[in-house]
Amino acid sequence: MRAFFQIAYFFVGIAQFFAVWDGVEHAIGAESFLGKLFAFFVTFFVTYVPLVGSGLGVYGAVNVWNWSLEKSLILFFWYVPVMIIFYFYALYSDRN
Repeated sequence: MRAFFQIAYFFVGIAQFFAVWDGVEHAIGAESFLGKLFAFFVTFFVTYVPLVGSGLGVYGAVNVWNWSLEKSLILFFWYVPVMIIFYFYALYSDRN
């Protein structure tokens, strides 16, 4: 089960990378090569930071890709409810 979630997080991270990249370019108005390069390096460092990368991914998906807020929240924040469920399951299983 753990391997499944790690693989899912990796593949969602790939989509998140491009959403963050587009979002950062949109936010800073990157038109030149240097602006796009700067956006790439910012994206490279923040994509897999859990809440920061997800938030910027939602921004890029909503504002650049024209996704609905609900779809982008589900795609980029799917791990939050899963982790909460696992946390409470671990608390419950430790009691028994």
